[in-house]
Amino acid sequence: MKGVIYSIRFLLALLFIYVAIDKMLNPMIPQDEIGISANFTTFYRLLLESKFIFFVCFIELLCGVLLLFKRTYLLGAIMLVPLLLCLFMIHAFISKSNFYLIFDGTLFLLNSILIIYRFKDVKTGIFKPQNGWI
Repeated sequence: MKGVIYSIRFLLALLFIYVAIDKMLNPMIPQDEIGISANFTTFYRLLLESKFIFFVCFIELLCGVLLLFKRTYLLGAIMLVPLLLCLFMIHAFISKSNFYLIFDGTLFLLNSILIIYRFKDVKTGIFKPQNGWI
């Protein structure tokens, strides 16, 4: 099982590091891709013009680097959850691309496997019992 977890970590880390560096160095608007709607092109143009895309790239790069190391991969996997959910929802409601929906769903599933494998650590660290509500 450790080999599978290591492979998933390495795959996700390489993917997010590559995508982040590619977007930082070559920020261009996707045009004429299969399954990409005009709404997504407008949305992506807004991300580029507001420079918010560089924040997204930074988070992708940070998560990818955190996934590389055994000590920090759980933090990187937890940080990827909102990013992957956001990407999934963008493709579900804006681009309406089946390919990207399947791709993002697969990434979310792989990331969930990483978190579930270390759920005992998540449970003791995040969901530890408290004496009261506050």
